Amino acid sequence: MAVYSVHLQGDGLNSIAEAAFVRQAFNWKAFFFGPLWLLRHRLWAAFTLWGSVFILLILASPTILSDSSTFMILFAVQLLLGLEANRLLETKLVAQGYHLVEIIAAPALDQAEAVYFRKVAPSDATAAGLIAAPPGAGI
Repeated sequence: MAVYSVHLQGDGLNSIAEAAFVRQAFNWKAFFFGPLWLLRHRLWAAFTLWGSVFILLILASPTILSDSSTFMILFAVQLLLGLEANRLLETKLVAQGYHLVEIIAAPALDQAEAVYFRKVAPSDATAAGLIAAPPGAGI
C-alpha cells in the first residue's frame, strides 16, 4: 500500500481538476536516471547542485579520491536523490502555489485518484438539491 499526498492550487472545482498526486516513497527513476529525472521535472536548482557535485568528483577523483571512494560518493548522491526526489516535487508544487489537502493510502495512483475524487465529489443527494429545489421552497 502506497501513500500519496494530494496538492491543490487554490479552492474550487477548477483546482480539484488540477490536483497533483505525489507518492511518498523511494523514487527509483530518480535513483537510476538522476539528472534526466531532474531535467524532466524542471528542478533546475537540484540539477545544478547535482551537476556541481558530479563535476567536483570528476576533478577530485584522479588526484584526491580513489576509484572506490568516488563510486561510493556517487552512489550516496544517487541514493539521496532517490530518497528526496518526491520531496523536491512537493517543494516545487508549494513554490507554484499548491497546498497539501489530503494524504491517501492506496495500492496505485489511479486508485488514489479515484478515492480522492469520490471523496470530494458532491453526493447525488447534494447535487440533486442544488439543481432542483422542492416545490414552494425559497420563493
